[in-house]
Amino acid sequence: MNRIYWDLDKISMLTDSMDASSHSHGMMQFFVCLKDSLNIKVKGKKIETSCILVNKNIKHSFNTENQICFTSVIEPVSSFGIALNTLLGDKDYYIPGENQTVRIRTCLAPMIENFSKESYEKLMTAISECLGWNQSKNSLDDRIVKLLDMLAHCSCDDHSIEEYADKLCLSPSRLSHLFSEEVGIPLKKYLSLHQLERAFENILKGESITDAAMEADFDSPSHFAFTVKKMMGLPARNTVKNSEFLKVY
Repeated sequence: MNRIYWDLDKISMLTDSMDASSHSHGMMQFFVCLKDSLNIKVKGKKIETSCILVNKNIKHSFNTENQICFTSVIEPVSSFGIALNTLLGDKDYYIPGENQTVRIRTCLAPMIENFSKESYEKLMTAISECLGWNQSKNSLDDRIVKLLDMLAHCSCDDHSIEEYADKLCLSPSRLSHLFSEEVGIPLKKYLSLHQLERAFENILKGESITDAAMEADFDSPSHFAFTVKKMMGLPARNTVKNSEFLKVY
């Protein structure tokens, strides 16, 4: 099992086949297993827990050992990421309490049979609240809704902020500020996630990694692989192997 859930500010996986050697990346990463303890090491030290949040740029390794686990890489400059920065401070990791872990696991179990946006949102609500962040869902500015729609249907031949700002009759700086204010993540970061999303969609439709990377406006397949490793902490080929893909925003 390898299910990818693609959100605005995070990329999540429900998997029983992940084997990530020691690495670090610029995203925070949350792990929880359904039954037993996680096989996870932080800075080479085995951590005995079934639920953990690892800080950005901290070396860690992880192996599912054929048990079902959920993991999410979280953009640290998103609204959620900023809240987690407050929780983590300068610590390498944070382990939720027993009651919090039980609640998260309870929401995780239905996801095995139900590969849907609804089951994902229920789990993420539980994780967010257990980590001390209550997300408020407000209506987006019409211009941001239009931008997200343009990106959803774009040809990926030009992802410049200037191009989209011109189409929306805004200055690039105003569009960037508005997007960050409304969505909770910098527009430049979101555009990188959008490119990754488009490449993954094409790969999971049967295209080669090379073709998918170029169609998503990456400079080269190696640029795509580097971005996947930097943002998800896994080699591109391992990430897409036998995977299912779902947009959840």
